Amino acid sequence: MKKDYKKMFDILEEYLDKKDFDVDKTVLKAIEDRKNGKSFNFNEHIKGLVFSLLSSQRDWSEIHKNRQYIEKLFFNFDKQKIKNTDYHYFIKGLVSHSLGNRAIHKQMETLSYNISILEKIEKEYGSLDDFVIRLKPNAISALFACKESPYALKQIGFPLALEYLRNVGIDTVKPDVHIVRIFKRLGLLKGCESEEKEVLETIEELSAASGYSKAYIDFLLWHYCSVGFGNICSENNPKCEICVIREFCKN
Repeated sequence: MKKDYKKMFDILEEYLDKKDFDVDKTVLKAIEDRKNGKSFNFNEHIKGLVFSLLSSQRDWSEIHKNRQYIEKLFFNFDKQKIKNTDYHYFIKGLVSHSLGNRAIHKQMETLSYNISILEKIEKEYGSLDDFVIRLKPNAISALFACKESPYALKQIGFPLALEYLRNVGIDTVKPDVHIVRIFKRLGLLKGCESEEKEVLETIEELSAASGYSKAYIDFLLWHYCSVGFGNICSENNPKCEICVIREFCKN
């Protein structure tokens, strides 16, 4: 990589600090906790899964602001209480606080099934936490996302599976629309293979070149783009005239 991407990330870090956004550092804390030896229990894995589902196709800022409400709604992610509760209860609780998305009915309807898959993994491997670190994040995510997999989770595609892993402290990136879009504008995607795969490969290179973790790179770029936070590199009306990393853009 010819450009000084460490400089770019330093600029983004300074920008976010100066703007004093209510940024969401939950994933960064989870990754730091795992780095320091933390193992995530079953409830925390359900929590990671639920917040992954809630991140689908919507503005994240309201989810972030309502974390405590969501935790209470889901009984602090007690698996038995969730499984014993009619899924309409969760839909009603989320929609009443404008925390739903287009897939929320199917997500909540299949939540008990997904918990049963996680229970199956724990039974086979002794620990769900041990399972998610057995292979690289993209391989584990494929097992969760691929319909032919014995561990396939419903309503979980490859990006959401990666988000779930990030929520339980795995250092990776979620190749969502914001990340793919800014990677394209920065000229970091060549378009020669699947965008998701190319984002994962590129993030490895950026991490190695800059010394920043993959999750922190994702954190900086995502908050710079996302509605409710920086909203600079947006889809339809990018604010190129005030972009602090314009020198790195290919446009």
